[in-house]
Amino acid sequence: MNQEQWDKETDLLVVGAGPAGMTAALVGSIEGLDVTICEKGKQLGGTGATSAGTLWIPGNSQGKEAGFKDSQEEGAKYLESLIGPDSRSNHRSVYLRDGPTVIDYLTRHSDVKFESCGTHPDYRNNIGGAALSGRAIIPKNFDGRKLGSDFSRVKPPIQEFLLMGGMMVGKLDIVNLLKRYKSFSAFVYSARIVIRYLIDRFRYKRGTRLVMGNALIARLFYSLRKRKVSILFESPIEELVKEGKTIKGAVLRTENGKLRILARKGVILATGGLSHNAKYRRVFMPESQPIYSLAAETNAGEGVSIAEGVGGIVNSEGQQSAAFWTPVSVTKRADGSKGLFPHLAMDRAKPGLIAVNAAGRRFVNEAVSYHDFVEGMYSSHKTVNTMPAWLICEALFVTKYGLGAIRPETRIFSGYVK
Repeated sequence: MNQEQWDKETDLLVVGAGPAGMTAALVGSIEGLDVTICEKGKQLGGTGATSAGTLWIPGNSQGKEAGFKDSQEEGAKYLESLIGPDSRSNHRSVYLRDGPTVIDYLTRHSDVKFESCGTHPDYRNNIGGAALSGRAIIPKNFDGRKLGSDFSRVKPPIQEFLLMGGMMVGKLDIVNLLKRYKSFSAFVYSARIVIRYLIDRFRYKRGTRLVMGNALIARLFYSLRKRKVSILFESPIEELVKEGKTIKGAVLRTENGKLRILARKGVILATGGLSHNAKYRRVFMPESQPIYSLAAETNAGEGVSIAEGVGGIVNSEGQQSAAFWTPVSVTKRADGSKGLFPHLAMDRAKPGLIAVNAAGRRFVNEAVSYHDFVEGMYSSHKTVNTMPAWLICEALFVTKYGLGAIRPETRIFSGYVK
């Protein structure tokens, strides 16, 4: 393309407005670049908006300030125990070295703020280098009202995780809500967040007290808005424009037709992966592929495909898994649609529940991480049908801990029985 054929110019074009894309755009803007983001959907956040928003950063400042002792060196020992030495590249050492620095950079230069998770054991805490606390950080809660009318642009969390139709709750909230009639301080805490939510519903479709991944997305969005970074919604990428060995820009598809953007400094593809791409799932996933995914529905693999089209290579050699697994149950919502409830730790990992395969045999330690749980499903499935598996417990267990979409303290189950 010659100069006259470009519809827009920018220094940096970022494709995808999830956590990775927005962070790249934010850093680019802070460092003085003119940045444009294009987002496929009407809302931003991708899978990050529905996640816990937890980052694993050994030696982070937030953990040290909270009184926990940790270091990048201990984190390196854990990763080597977990997945072996980093013999092919220096990516791991750079991640460990720069992780705390990046978090501190964002804290200083933007409204993206984090705090320590406190006690948050590494998923495999019986191997070398494992820690019980200090490594995990989460975004600080965020007031969605600061976004004004743009609050609706933040993708909401998983519907099954919302209380009273639209109230987000984090780990500390759950603890206090469950103790609300046992402790005066817990009652006051619970009353405050419920009253705040009820007031929100006079103006908003859901609560504006944002936690976990939703808080991270909102903080990134708020920081980008303050820096006046341009975000083009409903503008998926169609192709990269290559000149020789150089990517010059990209062509987007918008409601007004194609938009050709010249990117003077480069294009960053942050399109969220290939979770909903049938072709790539066949290539990179193991046999007995699940038909469900908690990843954002917009993660259809276009970025990977477009990158391959200009010479990019997807290399899965040496990787133990192409997915980050979690077991889910399919739910039926009030409007007749289906949802997915991830069995993370609040029910599946509690004492008094067993998971069995089609032969009625227990096949895994239910208290392992959600990723390891599904690896156990795959291992069992080689000889006995384990997809789906069944979670078995007594009614008292459900009342105490809940089970999937059934909330703790539920005593009447007729509405959940098929």
